[in-house]
Amino acid sequence: MSNNAITSLSLDAARTIAPAAFATEPAGHLNLNRYNFVPTTEIIDLMATNGWLLTDARQSKSKNGLRNSHGTHMVKFQNPEMYIKASDGSVEGRPTVVFLNSHDGTRPLQAELGIFRLVCENGLVIKTQDFGGFRERHTRLTNEDVKNLLEEKTALAQSTVEKINRWSGIQMTPAQMRQFAADAILLRVNSDRQVEDHEVLSILEPKREEDRISSLWHVYNRVQENLIKGGFNLGERNARAITNPIVDLTLNQGLWQLAESFERN
Repeated sequence: MSNNAITSLSLDAARTIAPAAFATEPAGHLNLNRYNFVPTTEIIDLMATNGWLLTDARQSKSKNGLRNSHGTHMVKFQNPEMYIKASDGSVEGRPTVVFLNSHDGTRPLQAELGIFRLVCENGLVIKTQDFGGFRERHTRLTNEDVKNLLEEKTALAQSTVEKINRWSGIQMTPAQMRQFAADAILLRVNSDRQVEDHEVLSILEPKREEDRISSLWHVYNRVQENLIKGGFNLGERNARAITNPIVDLTLNQGLWQLAESFERN
């Protein structure tokens, strides 16, 4: 991807793919005294007002007419002004907002926000950083609550992209990379033991050539992927993948804070 173009999805196309997203009222069986209708069309309008383009819409096809017209659906958004620059000036990644909803009471409102990196020519994307989403029942949030939460979370996207672009311009020395890797390993083993050289070299090994760059951003990505997915040398064995969501969150938060400390150095 060599330019800043986003392929947006027209409302007509989205309506064909995900008709439930365009429901103008909730399913008739719902008690409106207990269920708050949050039209997905209003979310699409809100995101457009804030510069986020609709890039995808999906829902599962069903023989149940109510599910087709009011069931679970998903819409995705990207902002053409927000992107991570690669070393050659192309677009390496973008913040993406994923919003899930239903109008038949079958699922809660949910939004997920993250940086998705374009790491190869076939369009493979890897989610590398969460901004924190939300997941709430329709009974707990008003339309304004949902809109305020989305605006609050998407506002974080711009500052995060700016930070990542700064990290892309910070070149790390071999000694700094080794120290970063060693500190990251200690986050996982949760001790102050001496980290071995073979462990440092292993966790610094990139899984793809695009990350064989010495910038803080690319070193962070190398270490983050190995730290969470496992496979690197940890003591006398290969580290296992992290599957506990709380441990995953704690490690990612700690690693992000570690990268921020190297930005200040």
